[in-house]
Amino acid sequence: MAYSETDLSNLEAAIIALATGSRKVRVAMGDKIVEFSDTDLDKLKSLRRDMMAELPGTANQRYFLTTTGKGL
Repeated sequence: MAYSETDLSNLEAAIIALATGSRKVRVAMGDKIVEFSDTDLDKLKSLRRDMMAELPGTANQRYFLTTTGKGL
């Protein structure tokens, strides 16, 4: 399924709502509306990772900082 930025925004709002105490949330993705409960928080976070990997410009980038010295 192709996700949009709006889908990602709706999902992140649902994650915040569940994390702050809501019992149930509804998420609209495309033409579908899916209802999640507070026990589905891990599923929502996993779905968010998948969406971010699929959407251009939202992928997590990793950087490694290397420092060197003379060891004095």
